[in-house]
Amino acid sequence: MKRLLAAMMILTLLAVATTSCQPQAAQEKVIKIGVVGALTGDFAMVGKSQLTGAQMKANEINAQEGDITVEVLSEDDASDCDQSVNATTKLITRENVHAVLGAINSPCALAMVPITEENQTPQFTFGVGTAITEQGSDWIYRVALKCSDQARQLAQYAHNELGHESFAVLYSDDEYGASCASGFRSSLEEMGLEPAAYESFPRGDREFSGQLTTVQNSGATALYVTGDVTGAALIAQQAEDFGLDLQLLGDTGIATPQFAELAGDAAVGTIVVEPFTPVDPDPEVQEWVAAYEEEFDRQPDGWVAEMYDTVGLIYEGVNQADENGEIDWSSPDSVRQAIHTYAENLSPEDPYAGILPEIYFDEQGDCYFPLYKVQWQEGGEKEILAQ
Repeated sequence: MKRLLAAMMILTLLAVATTSCQPQAAQEKVIKIGVVGALTGDFAMVGKSQLTGAQMKANEINAQEGDITVEVLSEDDASDCDQSVNATTKLITRENVHAVLGAINSPCALAMVPITEENQTPQFTFGVGTAITEQGSDWIYRVALKCSDQARQLAQYAHNELGHESFAVLYSDDEYGASCASGFRSSLEEMGLEPAAYESFPRGDREFSGQLTTVQNSGATALYVTGDVTGAALIAQQAEDFGLDLQLLGDTGIATPQFAELAGDAAVGTIVVEPFTPVDPDPEVQEWVAAYEEEFDRQPDGWVAEMYDTVGLIYEGVNQADENGEIDWSSPDSVRQAIHTYAENLSPEDPYAGILPEIYFDEQGDCYFPLYKVQWQEGGEKEILAQ
């Protein structure tokens, strides 16, 4: 028996020694990106843009040579901010994602900020409500122009290039609408103008005769509308029914094809701003548009481009840190820090270049670039007026 025990001990020691001499399996290098957005409800079209933009870039990265891959995990928040918070918490604490993308809906993006800050997880948002980046968090980045910057570019173009002197403003009374309306009014004031009418409506309203009567009596020649896309489309239709002969203006929220589909003929002539437009004749842009349409059977919009570039930005930051030996792939915090450091160090001299204009962030996490000024034409087509 003693000899048998001794033999077994020797075999065990040999097995341990042999195992310790074998090379350890390489740590799998996967960037886990959580996407929070509406896949159901009124904002489902926007949520689909968000998710497909992320998926397209992830697919490209995963098809190329290299040992780093990207996994996209999505959560539907149905534009409900409580669901956004729950989804964000789940993605960070249970799925161990390295970055969170979302939300398009500004109030929901705002509600997510304390969660991403507490867990020191980079949050890249496409919501344009001004307050999102004003919470003191170092972990929030906006890959879009905030409301005030959008409104300034649109107001200056309408005044300086189109010659309008009298503007009415009609906005939804939520974070998104109020931020955009305030930005537009401030931009008018910078040019020595005051709104001829400044009217709000509860989000979800579908009848605007009272506000449009005030606009009609104001003598305005241009009407800036900001709010949900369904409301904006109905305002365009009802303004036409009122016989209002004025220039309709809108931000990125009504640059989506959904606005043209819902508004019909009333959309024709509306001027909008957007960070990306599929009618840009640049050959590289058209090649990218064709690739997206082939993969997803729909036309890309600004949200697609923003998400696509954000996934590319995240990958670039992680890849650089990995090449420098700065990442411990067994630690989600290590990967999160690499993304955060890369985003913090982007600058006008060293930006991230993708489909959008060059991306870098200021101290609050905002970026800035020129927007296309685009006019809706018949049949849901667009024409670039300026950039």
